[in-house]
Amino acid sequence: MERISDTLKKKLIALADKYETAEFIHDDPSKFMHRYTKQTDQEIMAFISANLAFGRRDQILSHAETICGAIEAESHNSPYEWISEGSYKKLFTNGKESFYRMMSHDTMLVLCGTLKDLLEKHGSFGDAVKSAYMTSPRESVLSQTISDLFPKECAIIAHGKTCCAKRLQMFLRWMVRENSPVDLGLWSSWYDKKNLLMPLDTHVMQQSVGLGLIERTKSGKIPSPSLKLAQELTEKLKEVFPEDPVRADFALFGLGVNS
Repeated sequence: MERISDTLKKKLIALADKYETAEFIHDDPSKFMHRYTKQTDQEIMAFISANLAFGRRDQILSHAETICGAIEAESHNSPYEWISEGSYKKLFTNGKESFYRMMSHDTMLVLCGTLKDLLEKHGSFGDAVKSAYMTSPRESVLSQTISDLFPKECAIIAHGKTCCAKRLQMFLRWMVRENSPVDLGLWSSWYDKKNLLMPLDTHVMQQSVGLGLIERTKSGKIPSPSLKLAQELTEKLKEVFPEDPVRADFALFGLGVNS
């Protein structure tokens, strides 16, 4: 594939400048982590809301809002306390019934129960991820390090080794990129943002194909998202943002949503 033209580079930089603003969070799942000031609370709320980020945007925001309401009612408005004290069990009481789309109350209990165990062992979710990453092979992908912390029956977490893990990549963008009005940069001291991977959502995929950043399949279709494709697109975007390739997420997502 040809290198990115100067014209397209300028366009992507301009789009990133346009959409990476404080206004971006108003209708984005990232807004929920901004409600809290303590890092331990921000990490937990970011992780939960990121993993709910599939399907219709209004439904994503509505279900994250339901969780925030439960946190405010039960745990001094602290996501960390809501998890560590087990208060989440008061919300997720309906077993195999759906909480959000195909994710049941039982699935949410496994998610929150695993978070509780990690907090008890490590003190914070960030420290749990850092500890696992520092002891993992150097070629490990950080999203896979996170997914390995959760049991396979926790269906809301992407576990496949070839999966693009879009929601985890978005969460990591929030946690690692610093000096952003959107991303918090809480983990920037131990993980380099140049190693982040692009979250491959529908808008990013469509715009990447349209702009010639990734190729269509031989049958002319948009390719299926995969870890390999996320790595290839991220590498391509280093031509535009060498030290911060996932800044292009704002450009491509913003362009797609507003087209």
